[in-house]
Amino acid sequence: AFVCGEETALMASIMGRRGQPIPRPPYPAQSGLWGYPTLINNVETFGSIAPIINNGAEWFAGIGTAKSRGTKIFALAGQVENTGLIEVPMGISLREIVFDIGGGVPNGHTFKAAQTGGPSGGCIPADYLDTPVDYDSLRELGSIMGSGGLVVMDDTTSMPDVAKYFMEFCMDESCGKCVPCRVGTVQL
Repeated sequence: AFVCGEETALMASIMGRRGQPIPRPPYPAQSGLWGYPTLINNVETFGSIAPIINNGAEWFAGIGTAKSRGTKIFALAGQVENTGLIEVPMGISLREIVFDIGGGVPNGHTFKAAQTGGPSGGCIPADYLDTPVDYDSLRELGSIMGSGGLVVMDDTTSMPDVAKYFMEFCMDESCGKCVPCRVGTVQL
């Protein structure tokens, strides 16, 4: 379930319980899986460790922007020629991702928007294709980096349908513990 992207919900699921977030403290580093101290992180972070050790912190800090250093892995999907996992330097433009790496929009259609940040993210319209993809720039546009979802939409995409899809996803996949998710998503 999507909610298992939250660390305590993931640990509960691994231990055979319902995948729901657990209040902290204790934090996983103090008492995690089966009560033992647990290091839990995403694979992207772990994947950066060896290159940083091999090449040095200055090398890694030299990639990206002043505030968003390093690289980011995206799951490039949607109406684009080349889909898949891509690793790009922070600060690359959305246009470079969609057209240079993704191969552009197929079948003679035009780019309409890109949705970043997963179901809680935002849609970036064509007017902002030259925006650098970094934490601050996405936030300024009302979106987020999230876990690296990047869905390309073309001129046939209905934006109200996209909004409805992601709201229903959030409603269906939330743990239902807090009022905003349990009640708010239904009202929206």
